[in-house]
Amino acid sequence: MRKKPLIFTVVLTAVLAALALNMRDQDRVVDLSSRNLLSPMQTKQLVELERISLQRGEGQVELARHEGNWGVVSHAGFPVQQERLAALMHAVRGARVIEEKTDDPEHHARLGLDMTVPDSEALQVALHSPSLDFGLIYGDRVGSGQLARFIDNDQVLLLNRPLSISVNPHDWLALNVIDIPMQQLATARWTHADGETLEFDKAAEGDYNLRLLGSDDVQQSGNERWINSMVLALINLTAQNVALRDDLSLAEPMLTMQVTTWSGAELTASLHDIDGRYWLLIDSYTPPEEGELNVYADPRWAYQIGIGQLENLNKRQADILRSP
Repeated sequence: MRKKPLIFTVVLTAVLAALALNMRDQDRVVDLSSRNLLSPMQTKQLVELERISLQRGEGQVELARHEGNWGVVSHAGFPVQQERLAALMHAVRGARVIEEKTDDPEHHARLGLDMTVPDSEALQVALHSPSLDFGLIYGDRVGSGQLARFIDNDQVLLLNRPLSISVNPHDWLALNVIDIPMQQLATARWTHADGETLEFDKAAEGDYNLRLLGSDDVQQSGNERWINSMVLALINLTAQNVALRDDLSLAEPMLTMQVTTWSGAELTASLHDIDGRYWLLIDSYTPPEEGELNVYADPRWAYQIGIGQLENLNKRQADILRSP
């Protein structure tokens, strides 16, 4: 009687092993029967691309490379999110054709591959290099894959992976403008337009909490988060939008801010109110003596911030030294 469970376990293990081997063999067959979506020539051209155009319905974004850097054309060439661009290139380069479907253009609309149909959800990715222009139109999903065809080619292909990507130019902007670790910060100075000034330092290198100069430990106790949140709003800045400074009517700032790090980096920024919208400018930046910090200090740009960010940045002493 005791042998029955053992026999059952052995048989079950053998069945599962056989199923696993069968699935692996099937994967090998699929892999062998599929082919790369791009030809060797097209793959080679990916590293030489100068422009990329994405379109879905009325949504459109155009990316262009200038001096080796990719920018969003509709936003004066402001830098592209590298992660999003890498995901697009990986999806195009790594796609494989599982099966060739119809080559009858009469079926394109039904398969979501006709860009001219009203309310079409087809996605067109056009790739432009000095020696070759090509691109793809992505249509309906089929299982874990997606139907696609090359621009100016009627042959429908079933790809092994879908492509879902935004055609909103704003989504492509690299708006993570400042990223300085709090532990690296050494001092900070906030100066309001009416002259009120707040100065901060730290007890030792590597500390997290800043101290407000002129206050004692009793005043500081329990208020660290208000102090830190004010400075973090600057050194961990992700903007909501971006504009060229020359396009803005800039006057005197409502607030100027300065921070330094233990490694010698120094950042000066200013905050401006323009018709109820708030813009932050990086007025100067000195990089650290060693290593690098993520600070995009191109003087051409102004960064729009939200109300929550404004409230954190625009604090005064009464806001950060709160009574228990």
